[in-house]
Amino acid sequence: MDQPRAQTRQLPPPTSAPLPRQRVWYLPLFGGVAEVLAQLGQVCLHPLIILPLFFAVFATTSSGIGGAVAVVLAAGSVGAALAAPFQIDRWPRIRLYFLLVAVAAQAGILLALANQGPRLDAALPPLVGWPLLWLALAAFVGGFAGVLRAAAAGVVRAEGSWRTRWGRWTVVGVLGTLLGGWLARNSLGRVIDIFPEGFTRLFSIAGLALLATALLLAALILLQYLTGTMPVVPPRGPGNSFDPLALPDLLVNNLAYNRYIVFRILFALGALADPFYIIYATRELGASGRAAAAYLLTLAVARAVGVLGWRTVSIGAGNPMVLQLVSFVRILAPITALTLPPLLGSATLRDRLPGGESANLIAFTVVFIAWGVASAGMDLAAPAIQAAITTPRERPAATLATGLILAGSAIALPLGGLIVDRLGYSILFIAALISGVATLLAGGLVDEPGAIVVRAAPSDRAVMRRRAPRREG
Repeated sequence: MDQPRAQTRQLPPPTSAPLPRQRVWYLPLFGGVAEVLAQLGQVCLHPLIILPLFFAVFATTSSGIGGAVAVVLAAGSVGAALAAPFQIDRWPRIRLYFLLVAVAAQAGILLALANQGPRLDAALPPLVGWPLLWLALAAFVGGFAGVLRAAAAGVVRAEGSWRTRWGRWTVVGVLGTLLGGWLARNSLGRVIDIFPEGFTRLFSIAGLALLATALLLAALILLQYLTGTMPVVPPRGPGNSFDPLALPDLLVNNLAYNRYIVFRILFALGALADPFYIIYATRELGASGRAAAAYLLTLAVARAVGVLGWRTVSIGAGNPMVLQLVSFVRILAPITALTLPPLLGSATLRDRLPGGESANLIAFTVVFIAWGVASAGMDLAAPAIQAAITTPRERPAATLATGLILAGSAIALPLGGLIVDRLGYSILFIAALISGVATLLAGGLVDEPGAIVVRAAPSDRAVMRRRAPRREG
């Protein structure tokens, strides 16, 4: 007769008490609207079209145009670098306060500059004039606010930007890019002379958009006080304090970051021709203010489409692949500038094209499409890779180092203008092409240790898998 089996009663595994979860309904709403408005303002101050055309009115040489644009871009990079200490989680409330002040200050500067529109005709040369100083100051506080905005949304986490609120807000920001391109097109295309009326409209639009963003931030802070959902200050620990000694350790011992920053330097040096594409179109190809407005709208649409496309590539093939493809796409800009206008300048071919005399201007649109797509990929992949190759202790130091290095790399723009003054546009585009090829080769050295792509059989899809998390601290 079978003996009955002894049954043991197994206790359920210990579980921790669920933490109370507060539904903050206004955070995704306000964050999404703020991102739309921020992207709208950035399009109205675009460094590829708006700033070169603005400074071309004051500057007598191409090196002066490049130097003025370089000052604005370098100021933005320095502002982003100085925001590094506020990137840590130790100061979540102070970060919100500084973000509010920075956005409001940028809005005030742009609105004040727009209000001085009639006086722009009497401004001094750009390297000593107040328009450049105001735009540089606006770029400085804008770069400062950009880092704080990204840190508040959680983009600095090594898990990658697409699993955070910042990733979702970036997709929503596509609407702001499109809206900004449409408004900028109307501002430039409906005036006979884009200076100063067209630019004052753009500065007003950007200032009002940023002012609305500041009001949203103020409402967000007020609601957090009223509902008791202000960010809690975490205890001091790894990643919660700014360590200046992490900077030399980062530059000496982190090989992955060194490879990444070499790529960023080459990419920045390859921008030596960026401010001069629109100058070439207006001075050599005969583009009008309406054509410049069409180029800006095309660039905005290309950037919006690029955000969605690069997101798919990032998930399927990894962020290093995005950077390599970005480098390849950007090469199309100097190639187009070198080949298409002379090719379509042939009378035989021009007479057979439906565009006729405007064939050069239509073909030159490829330059701005390539730039818009490439810039979208860079802005998406670069922060995620920098977060993945650094520890929480190193990330503020990496933000500081990257910002200062990119600010110094802006020297490429006046050098590009000097090439135009001495040797002409063709040599400039050839130099940009050579630099682009070097950037493409350097892109193969960039690694993202947080994720790998496992190559399967041809009939199966490649699967993204994550390695074991690296030891932080």
